[in-house]
Amino acid sequence: MDPLLDDDQLAYQRSLRRFFDTRWTDDQVRADLEADGPDRDVWRRLASELGVAGLNVPEEYGGSGGAPAEALLVAEEMGRALYGGPYLSTVVLAANAIVLSGDEQAAARLLPDIVSGEKTAALALVDHGRDRSTAPAPAATRTGEAWVISGELRRVIDGADADHLVVEATSPGGQSLFLLDGSGVECVRAQTLDPTRRMATLVLDQAAATLIGREGQADEVRIALKPLVSLALAAEAVGGASRCVHDTVEYAKVREQFGRPIGSFQAVKHRCSEMQVRLDGARTGVRHAGKVLVDGSEDLALLSSVIKVFATKGYFESAADMIQLHGGIGFTWEHSAHLHFKRAKSLELLGGTHAEHRAAIADVVLAARH
Repeated sequence: MDPLLDDDQLAYQRSLRRFFDTRWTDDQVRADLEADGPDRDVWRRLASELGVAGLNVPEEYGGSGGAPAEALLVAEEMGRALYGGPYLSTVVLAANAIVLSGDEQAAARLLPDIVSGEKTAALALVDHGRDRSTAPAPAATRTGEAWVISGELRRVIDGADADHLVVEATSPGGQSLFLLDGSGVECVRAQTLDPTRRMATLVLDQAAATLIGREGQADEVRIALKPLVSLALAAEAVGGASRCVHDTVEYAKVREQFGRPIGSFQAVKHRCSEMQVRLDGARTGVRHAGKVLVDGSEDLALLSSVIKVFATKGYFESAADMIQLHGGIGFTWEHSAHLHFKRAKSLELLGGTHAEHRAAIADVVLAARH
């Protein structure tokens, strides 16, 4: 039992875990790796039965009106189950961006179907400073009352599978957000480090689009969105790390060497203890962040960067320990350890690298000293 959660949150966490234990087993994870797209039935059930798509969506659009701690629990349980469905792309990225834009017309058009699970969405932001591609950055041109966009956007999560695509492009008024209307869009699936999470490249050629919010608002939305994404990724890392700890400890109880369970050897005990300590620290940080999201008692941007770095680093180290402590079987493709290892590394890179987050932390700390 997690003492940092109240009774309602614990009940919700148990419901989420029961769902994934029965509907998203290791066999289903591997079947999803071979599928052409995400399992829409599982996603619709998550949205309709457990309300995962509407936790932070205002009530007037069918959502719960704001439950940030519960939203982090969803990300955590999805990380534990290696779920690769459209939660991150649709809810954490696209839906939050639409809400943050303040565009009531776009929200009324898009959010109810997202909350119900009938439609999914993806958000494609320009990767400022990291994309070394020579492909042209998307540029938006106004043609009468409409907009058209040309350019390329890379590493778009669920970009080839989403029903709605929200993209960033340069307009005369600055960096702006647009909803693509379908024509002039080519989606090219990308080979990814983490096979459980689909990504794509969007090639736009005079793609018809509708402005979301106001011109020049993309930077404002990106700044507000960044801590929400960082915390969701940190929560996912906590869930993944908890699965690594659980599976490794259970294996150490039954795997015998020299006539004894390997868990009885001091070196194995120490390694498992280190995994648990890392997990406890990261989980406590994510729980604290859930409270800060509600009361605004701390600098959320600073806190989210600290927690994101700590949690994702801990997950990667625990995934590596999981492989080592499982011995030969841990190195095989048939075991889930390598999927956690790849998911952990991808979480270190998504939403800003460790170096980028540490630079942001340093900027805040050094500014406070002057």
